[in-house]
Amino acid sequence: MAGEHHRKRRRKKKRMSKLRRQRRRILLCLGFLCLAIVFGVSYGVLYHYVNGFPKEKICDNIYIGAGNVSGMSEAEAKNELMEHLKEDQALTLTMQVDKKSQEASLEEMGLGYQDLDKTVQKAVNYGKKGSLWKRYRQLKKLKKEKVVFDESFVLDEEKAGTVINERIIPLANHAVDASIEKNSTGFKIKEEKEGKTVNIEASIQEIEKVLNTSWKHESLTVEMVQKKEKPKVVSADLETIQDELGAFSTDAGGGERWQNLKTGVEHLNGTVLMPGEELSVHDKTAPYDAEHGYVEAGSYENGQVVDSFGGGICQVSTTLYNAVLFAELEVVERYPHSMLVNYVEPSRDAAIAGDYLDFVFRNNYDTPIYIEGEIDSANQLRFCIYGKDTRDAGRSVEFESETLETEDYGITYEEDPEASLGSMQYAGSPHTGKTAQLWKIVYQDGEEVSRDVINSSKYEKSDQIIKIGTASEDSQASALVRSAIATQDRTKINEAISQASQY
Repeated sequence: MAGEHHRKRRRKKKRMSKLRRQRRRILLCLGFLCLAIVFGVSYGVLYHYVNGFPKEKICDNIYIGAGNVSGMSEAEAKNELMEHLKEDQALTLTMQVDKKSQEASLEEMGLGYQDLDKTVQKAVNYGKKGSLWKRYRQLKKLKKEKVVFDESFVLDEEKAGTVINERIIPLANHAVDASIEKNSTGFKIKEEKEGKTVNIEASIQEIEKVLNTSWKHESLTVEMVQKKEKPKVVSADLETIQDELGAFSTDAGGGERWQNLKTGVEHLNGTVLMPGEELSVHDKTAPYDAEHGYVEAGSYENGQVVDSFGGGICQVSTTLYNAVLFAELEVVERYPHSMLVNYVEPSRDAAIAGDYLDFVFRNNYDTPIYIEGEIDSANQLRFCIYGKDTRDAGRSVEFESETLETEDYGITYEEDPEASLGSMQYAGSPHTGKTAQLWKIVYQDGEEVSRDVINSSKYEKSDQIIKIGTASEDSQASALVRSAIATQDRTKINEAISQASQY
């Protein structure tokens, strides 16, 4: 009996334990169900909250820089920022070099936004990207404080570099090249000096740094970044200038042209060319105007001699051209005149005209050369080129002009309706036309070793112009002479004038 009772008690205990486990499972499920319901309701509320803002609009209390872009679309925000940029571009940037400064507008410097699309997209996406809870926290943050996305400014390197190069670099205390001048006893050399120049790339970076860190959207001042600058020419380079390499002279004449010759020579005198450097006579002597020492004098234009500022500068370039030939420097660019000149033989001239005819040569020596120019006491326009002569001892050169063709000028008759009937007035500048070439002849110890053509030149002829007057009260007489002029026959013109005088 005792055993049976014990077994019943164990079975009862197991049933009770099973019931308790079942109740716990039921309670646990109910708990999970409640939690799920609470979570679902909460999630639904959060989902509704975070998605209650228009996806295409920026949330409230969001700024890009100082600009409030709340409630704007992406396009509207960009337009707003571009309006702010226009205001910023009108501000002044003062660029300092030591105690000197120059100004430029931020527009001139090419102020713009860097990654504007990316910045605006961040503002649009704030509170709308990421997990639900992240978006919720971001939106709750907007209720308490504004969120600011920094603008990123950048300068246009080409525009900013041009402004700095033109306005700021001249302010620096630059290096000074060694210089040389010739006097009655020889050459005197002045020592070089080291200096500083503006580091354009680093200065642009410095301006951008200020714009993106401490700028308050008002006119600003920035100290430019400088770097050491070494002189390009040092005294040791110039010590090699001792020998005369080549020289040439022409008669300077007189009148207004003389002043232009003197001015042009002064621009060229004392020029030093380092190895490989080129010299443009036009660039060195222009502009040709009264402000720069030139006067009006005769020059060629459309086959005629006319007065223009700088008339005669071609004689300067021609004289230097011949000195360059004797120095055996490399001629890069040279053109003949349209018509013959009277101060050198054909093919020995070098014309200068506007910016399309120039005389350019290069220092092809391994050492510097020095150009001396003057109008001497004998009124000779003279150029002498000095350097270190490395040519073979006993070598010499000569140049010979050879005329290949000649075309005589003619006579052209023109009507002058203002002059009295039958009067004759000579005008124009008659010139014979020629085709020529220039030979370079090299001698070694007096013996010819080579002969080469170094240029060919063609000079147009220019006819003598005779203007015939046709002014008369008798229209038939005027018509008779006018008709004869059209034939370009002198005999017929004389006959017509004789007949017209009898009307």
